[in-house]
Amino acid sequence: MADGRKSMLVIASWYPSKDNPIAGTFFKEQCELLSSVYDVTVLKINSYSSLFLKYCAKRISGRDISIEPIGQREGLREYDIHVYRPMTLALKNNLYGRFTIKRKGLAGLGSVDCKAEKKFWKTHMERLINKIDGSYDLVYGISAQGTAVYAMLLAQTLGVPYILSEHSPFMIPGTSLNDTFKTSVEGASAFLAISKDKVRQILMQNIKLKRICYMGNMIDDEKFSFRPSPHDDKTFLIVAANSFYKNYDLFIKTMDRLSEIATVPFKVIVAGYGANKGYSQAADELLRKIRGSKFSDRVELIPEVSREDIPLLYNRADAFVMTSIQEGQPVAAIEAACSGLPVFSTRCGGVEDYVDDSMGRIVGILDYKELADHMNDFLSGSVTYNGRHIHEKTAELFGKNNYLKKFTDIVNEVTGQSHE
Repeated sequence: MADGRKSMLVIASWYPSKDNPIAGTFFKEQCELLSSVYDVTVLKINSYSSLFLKYCAKRISGRDISIEPIGQREGLREYDIHVYRPMTLALKNNLYGRFTIKRKGLAGLGSVDCKAEKKFWKTHMERLINKIDGSYDLVYGISAQGTAVYAMLLAQTLGVPYILSEHSPFMIPGTSLNDTFKTSVEGASAFLAISKDKVRQILMQNIKLKRICYMGNMIDDEKFSFRPSPHDDKTFLIVAANSFYKNYDLFIKTMDRLSEIATVPFKVIVAGYGANKGYSQAADELLRKIRGSKFSDRVELIPEVSREDIPLLYNRADAFVMTSIQEGQPVAAIEAACSGLPVFSTRCGGVEDYVDDSMGRIVGILDYKELADHMNDFLSGSVTYNGRHIHEKTAELFGKNNYLKKFTDIVNEVTGQSHE
């Protein structure tokens, strides 16, 4: 920190890798932006259980914690971390946790960690810090369900504060979260909320938050801008992995309905259904349904789009469609809006925070008829949108400069408190 910049240790639950370059790309972009102000070290921590004798061999040789560089540039270091633990401990903790939670009946929790489990992770996070060069002023866990406990233990070892965000959906309260996770979230100096709905989901778990800071998701408003490319028919675009969360079945019903009621021609682009390995599945089944649909003669199918080419894709469309069941703060919808596209979406979480009637329409979670009707109003011209206004409003809310200012204000406050 010779230049006086604060140093931040970031724990990311998803992050691009050679095997899956799509997963967590917006986490990487966020870290790249933060590295313009802070010295950032990113750790993607992966936990594995192994047979006891194999674990002992790894532990003796020191290979139970491995560190593999992902990338390095000025202000940003990225590492893939592999931590092994004995399978016997995993089984013991699972049995203990289920038995204890039934006996104690703790509200909002699905299990309790045993003392050996807590000691194991405390010790191993201390060892991990010793393997990583550098001192840090703050620990930041991106997407708390995969990072909060690590962030808490690393911060305790370093003697610094930690902050958290959350991007993943929560299960039914009392089914999956454990006491260590609850402690780690409640101990964070600040919770960076990507949407109001996400805060609601967390509070439903009987978790108390010290401080809630509404951030939204960051968008590169220079890369995603209002630059429509010339084309003939109005084009509707969906960008989504093929997951039941994204509800492509509802999208197909919506477009079939639009095909029945539309009096002017239109086109459809379906993109991203083959990307994000492990999350996007059964692409062949989706293609079969689309080929049997009423809009099959006007659809363009793009299984995967590189991050560099995605702005060009938005520029080819006139409107963005999202039929998801659940979202945190959907990045694709923000990117589309920042490109000037009106957003036609289900009320799935996050979009309600910023999409008003000047930016699109939001309908009930399964109301494909109303969604198609709104899209038809846009298609016929009875409802119009100002693409430049949509871009400017989105950039003001989620653009890089605004995001960075809010983030640095929080960090300055949190780290200032830590020195009192």
